[in-house]
Amino acid sequence: MNIAFTGSHCTGKTTLLHSVVEKYSNDDSFGYITKIAQKIIDKGYPLNTEANTDSYIHYINDQLIAERNMVNCKLFISDRTLLDPLAYALVNEKLPRPYVRDYLIDMIKNIWLLEKERYDLYIYFPVEYPMFFNGIRPSDEEYRMNIDKMIYQILNEYSVNYITMNGDVEERKRKIFEIIESDV
Repeated sequence: MNIAFTGSHCTGKTTLLHSVVEKYSNDDSFGYITKIAQKIIDKGYPLNTEANTDSYIHYINDQLIAERNMVNCKLFISDRTLLDPLAYALVNEKLPRPYVRDYLIDMIKNIWLLEKERYDLYIYFPVEYPMFFNGIRPSDEEYRMNIDKMIYQILNEYSVNYITMNGDVEERKRKIFEIIESDV
């Protein structure tokens, strides 16, 4: 089963993935992708409201390379997919100065439409909890909510197979393990 986590920043995606990794870390047929966005920032490319063409190109490339390395996994989870940079690019397009051209946003969308076929299930993490600033994530709550709305809109517009992940950490852990175990 290939599972994609999606949602705005600071919604619990990586926290939940860490719980899954902890449980399945000794299983050779389990694989996961995490922190692609952090790796892009570490390379010196801006993300969020400051993302530019190079940021998106590196994000797409790094995500696709990581996914290609997961082809032999029976269970594979990514804490983000190309849906996320698509949503950020679409929200950023409405900012006073767009940083990428429309053709790049169209390309991101088209690549995501191909990528989404690789996933059996998307798990959408809505904004439910207060945001904490870690020095990397944007601290603008309105921006976070706009990303959330855009992801939700895209999921529905393209009839993506998804469920919503609500609740506290323990409820989310119970839910994800039920999903995983039901497929095994």
